Amino acid sequence: FTMHDINHLPKEVKIIEVGPRDGLQNEKEFMKTERKINLIKQLVESGFKEIEATSFVNPKWIPNLADAEEVMANIYDLPATFFALVPNERGYERAIKSKVGGVTFVLSATDTHSRKNLNRSTYESIKEIGFLIKQAQSDGVQYRASVSTVFGCPFEGNPGFERVETIIRELVRVGFKRIGLCDTIGIAHPVQVYQWMSSLKQTFTDIEFELHFHDTYGRGLSNVLAGLQAGITSFDSSIGGLGGCPYAPGATGNISTEDLVSFLHEINIKTNVNETKLLQSSKLLQQYVSKDLDSHIWQVSKSKFA
Repeated sequence: FTMHDINHLPKEVKIIEVGPRDGLQNEKEFMKTERKINLIKQLVESGFKEIEATSFVNPKWIPNLADAEEVMANIYDLPATFFALVPNERGYERAIKSKVGGVTFVLSATDTHSRKNLNRSTYESIKEIGFLIKQAQSDGVQYRASVSTVFGCPFEGNPGFERVETIIRELVRVGFKRIGLCDTIGIAHPVQVYQWMSSLKQTFTDIEFELHFHDTYGRGLSNVLAGLQAGITSFDSSIGGLGGCPYAPGATGNISTEDLVSFLHEINIKTNVNETKLLQSSKLLQQYVSKDLDSHIWQVSKSKFA
């Protein structure tokens, strides 16, 4: 690090907590609805202003989130914006009826992953999403895109920067201002992240890019730092490092929210998160899942709660 690097890091970062959706969807055991609600309430108290609370996917495919309507009915009026993942028009309609504050539209950078996940190609997804964006604008809810397998795909390998750039161009064309780029299998490395994001920031100056890293190879926080250096100020993370993708063999958990918050605070980057209250959320989650959390900060801190 040079002083130039340090002086040009962002002063503040937004963290979108995705644990209640991305973290819980892949757990072996179904978490009781009441516990999900309690966890989300604790996360709001910790300071998160945006939380991806659930998913309106067909319960047959993601049974762990079959209680989406009930969860939203108990949290929608809390002081945070609750996003829900929606894969199609039916999911969008369910989400709107449940009073979500925002919707996350999902697609994949590669056709193979897209067909396994959504049963349609990347560009077929963009076409359907384009229609749903008009609905979201009419309904007055926030919306963002979440693009899987951007930095590498378990079936096709690296999709390549040119394809990713073309997909983003299409998403901008249909109306997106917030676009999340996901390292679904944790294969990205800091040089790739820095080069790709620097270029994309220069090309799409009006877009809020959000980065979503998994820690499969232990490079999650290194990739966050590369994103920060490229000017990215929005990151997804999951409490306890929970997560994975049912349609990406070998994908492990997301970067841990506890580790991300601690890291950012240590290098004097502000978040809206209270670390003490966050660790109370971690304690609650650990009790609910009955296993150690995949978070270094939790491992260090858990003796305090013994």
